Amino acid sequence: MCYDEIVATATVGVNQRPLTLTSLAGPAAVHAAVLDTGDPAAAVLGAAALLTAARRAGVLTATVAAIPAVAAADSAPELSPAASSVITFALSDGDHALLAELLTAAAAAGFRAAAPELPAILDAAVRDRSLRPAAAAVLGERGRWLAAHRADWQRVASAASLAVSDDPAAWETGGRGERRAWLAALRRRDPDTARDLLAAGWSREAGDVREELIGVLTIALSDADEPFLEAALDDRKSSVRQAAAALLSAIPSSAFNARAASRAAGLLHIERRGLRRSLAVSLPASCDPAAARDGIITAPPSARIGAGAWLLTQFIAAVPLREWTTRFGLDAASLAEMPVQGGFRADVHAGWRLAAVRQQDASWAVALLAVGDDSSRGRPPMAWPEPAKLAAVLPADMRAAQAAALLTAQGASRAAAAAVADCPGPWPDRLADAVLGHLARVARAASQPRRPDSILWAAASKLPAGGRRDFAAELRRLAAAGQGGGYLVAELIRAADSIDRRRLFLEELH
Repeated sequence: MCYDEIVATATVGVNQRPLTLTSLAGPAAVHAAVLDTGDPAAAVLGAAALLTAARRAGVLTATVAAIPAVAAADSAPELSPAASSVITFALSDGDHALLAELLTAAAAAGFRAAAPELPAILDAAVRDRSLRPAAAAVLGERGRWLAAHRADWQRVASAASLAVSDDPAAWETGGRGERRAWLAALRRRDPDTARDLLAAGWSREAGDVREELIGVLTIALSDADEPFLEAALDDRKSSVRQAAAALLSAIPSSAFNARAASRAAGLLHIERRGLRRSLAVSLPASCDPAAARDGIITAPPSARIGAGAWLLTQFIAAVPLREWTTRFGLDAASLAEMPVQGGFRADVHAGWRLAAVRQQDASWAVALLAVGDDSSRGRPPMAWPEPAKLAAVLPADMRAAQAAALLTAQGASRAAAAAVADCPGPWPDRLADAVLGHLARVARAASQPRRPDSILWAAASKLPAGGRRDFAAELRRLAAAGQGGGYLVAELIRAADSIDRRRLFLEELH
């Protein structure tokens, strides 16, 4: 007998519709014997109560579920409650940059995340792939055990163990991450065998897999890789062709670099008028099939760039930068400062900037940053790398000095703010002082911003949390001296609180 039949009887009354309790539906049937069949009204109410309780309790499983094995014992110590509270704050605040910093520091110190934090850490890393290595490093045995029970969590946990089987079956049957990690490990041990193995199955791989696997050749790249990479210039996927071109350009003696140098041979020459020197430009006549195969694109990325000028930029960008200093007998700074005839300064400098970023050449990056970007003319990033891209090429101390100088000279310009925000922390004193000076000027200004710039957001995570200076206290002093309170003051206090939390966390690790 089901619940609807009970309701029907209760609606018309037991005198009009007598109730015969033969059996109850579902799990309630086991307890039907407790009903008082001598009192029809009481039996109706009792049956309704049993069926209601059974429905609320759920259903009986068809089979008994197996209890999973317990997690292995953890040898690494668990983060303290105080340190875990900082993790909790970063999770609730959605500050993934802070969370990654905390988890990385915890792993480096040999700690694992506290058990109550594991589900939230795994969920955050599912949503944000950049968190996965840091999250995987603090899971411990219990976290890996927990992650094994959900497919999306398993992807996070695998970020810590991708590599590293010695079993060749990992290459044949593993997932994408496992295969790449196994190939990378082999490449470190035996570069030629790894390349040959990749080449043997190359045509059978999907395009996105080819794009991922070709990056392994950055490990121990050598002249021996050139034939394979030359063949990859004809790949049907453009991103694979681009990756092959970048790798070939990193092989000094490659035919790719020789072709690039040959194409650019007549583009630039120095003209002298008395003591003055300038660069004269000859635009390329066309893009032949060989240039197109090497990655030269004929269509300009912006209507502001002429077709010939765009070819000029790309031809220059493809040349090893040492070619220019050797050809003209001048260093990067002298060439970057030299006037360019015909209004082609932006096009020439764009090529050098692209080359400096791709070739990771710090001397050229310094020289090009020194002359500024006043000739960019609103070009898109693919035709004019931003200063932050050039600054990323520099060693950390030079990068911080460049960002500090830019902030001091330009204030919170877009270029200065990007350079500061992109500079990795913890910031050295020179950059920290420049940032505090900027924030002090903003706090004293009569007109307060309605929202903070990226410099203040960066200060919260990149001003040092330890050491001899208390940057949290310095930010609070700026907040106290601010004009009229408001949004900026609140954000200064928020940044100070963030530094205090980071300090607490680091102290707990020791």
